[in-house]
Amino acid sequence: MAEIKVQSSKKYDSNKWRKIINTTQSNYANMIKRLSRKQKISNLVLIYYSIFLIVNTLTGKYFPQYFNTELSEYFGIILSVVMLAYSLINNSSNYAVRISDIEESLNQLKTIKRSLSEENLDECISEYNKVADSTERREDVDFFITVKHLCREFKINWFTKKRKKGEEGWQQDEDAEEHRNQEKVVNDYISEINVLIEEGKIVFEFIWEAILFLIPILVFILCIISSTSGLKINIK
Repeated sequence: MAEIKVQSSKKYDSNKWRKIINTTQSNYANMIKRLSRKQKISNLVLIYYSIFLIVNTLTGKYFPQYFNTELSEYFGIILSVVMLAYSLINNSSNYAVRISDIEESLNQLKTIKRSLSEENLDECISEYNKVADSTERREDVDFFITVKHLCREFKINWFTKKRKKGEEGWQQDEDAEEHRNQEKVVNDYISEINVLIEEGKIVFEFIWEAILFLIPILVFILCIISSTSGLKINIK
């Protein structure tokens, strides 16, 4: 899918196209980071849960007086289902192939940007569109992270879309017009996405990952406490 497709008839100059390519490069870099993170988390969950299930089973077998085996077996089944789900997701997502493809596209964009000039602008635009068309489309969260980087660079609050207080000195600089133009571009970018939803996705993902890694520990502690406290749970 195309990332940003603009025909040369719009008369964007090479500087404008260099900024467009920079934005696309940032999107691709964010995609690589996101997919790499998901791949690592999925693999880590599989290893972590496999080790836990082994420890859980052995503890119940050799220390039944200190461990609630019925509760342990119950949660063991549930966590096995979680492992199966992550295994299926990991296999169907093809993270390694997708990451490799995006890295190749990112390198192609770098090559295009290095050779970009007014003389070969149309050729570079054509090459850019080919790369964008053949590359996996970025998700809104990838673009949101790119926008946040631009907001930090130009001292713009991504939530209010306004320049941060105490950062107005640029208005007296010789580059003031360039700053204003870039600020307008950044605000246009912000308007393309729901920043609260995208920020919520990022926060939720971190919380979900924390929960995934806490669950086995909590289950293990619960099995010990329920056994030592004399609590009996019959699951039939």
